[in-house]
Amino acid sequence: MELELKNKVALITGSSKGIGKAIANSLKEEDCKIILNGRTNSTLKKTAKSMGENVDYFVADVTNKKSCIKLHDHILKKYGKLDILVCNVGDGISISLGNETEKDWGKMLGINLISTTNIIQTFKKLLTKSNGTITCISSIAGIETIDAPIAYATAKSALNTYVKQMSRPLAKEKIRINAVVPGNIMFENSVWDKKLKKNPKKVKNFIKNHVPLKRFGKPEEIGNIVSFLSSNKSSFITGSIFIVDGGQTRSF
Repeated sequence: MELELKNKVALITGSSKGIGKAIANSLKEEDCKIILNGRTNSTLKKTAKSMGENVDYFVADVTNKKSCIKLHDHILKKYGKLDILVCNVGDGISISLGNETEKDWGKMLGINLISTTNIIQTFKKLLTKSNGTITCISSIAGIETIDAPIAYATAKSALNTYVKQMSRPLAKEKIRINAVVPGNIMFENSVWDKKLKKNPKKVKNFIKNHVPLKRFGKPEEIGNIVSFLSSNKSSFITGSIFIVDGGQTRSF
C-alpha cells in the first residue's frame, strides 16, 4: 500500500534503539524526513548514521518541558513544520510489586505519561498547521493484569485514557491521535532478550501457553502499523487503541 508520506517530517521520541528505531526505519522507508530523539548523544549519532540520508537527531529529555521546547525550536528552525509525532519514551524497570515508593511512582509516571503530555503540548501548534498525526506507544500492561510493575502498568493505563480523552479536543485542531499497544516484542538487549538468555525454557513455555500465535512480535511489526496510522489511509481513525500482541490480551 502506498502511504503517500514522502517528505513528511516525523519526530520519534525514544528512537535510538528497539521499537523506536524500528518505527523510524519504517517511516524512512516511506520517504519521510526523520528526527530521532533520545538522551544519549553517542547512541543517537550512531543510529542516525546507520540509517543514512534524511535522518536527523536531537538530544532531549522529554520528561523535561524545557528540553521539549529546545527540541521544538530546532525542528521549527530547520524544517518549519512537523507532520508526524510518535511518542515512544517509556520504561518498565521498577521495584518489586506492591513496594512502590512516592519516588518510584513519580519516575514511572514521568517516563511513561508526562513525557508524552509534554511533547504533545509543545508541538500542538505545529501539528495543527500540518493536520498532523500523533501515535503513542503504550503496553498491554496498561490493559490487562499481567506480571508487570504496578506503577508502570498504571502509567500505561493512564496513557491509554489520555489518548482516548485527548482525541476530541485534538480533532478540533485537525490532529489525529491513536495508541499502539505492543505485547511481547523481541529485539537485542530488550527485557525479553535478557529473560530468554537467562531461562530459555521458561520463556518459550510462557509464549507457547499465553500467546495464541506462539511467537514474539517484531519491532518492524509495530513500525508498520505506526506508519499506517501516520498516513491519510487512516484518516477516519482517532482516539483508538490498537493492540499488537499475537492475541495475548483477553479483557479489552
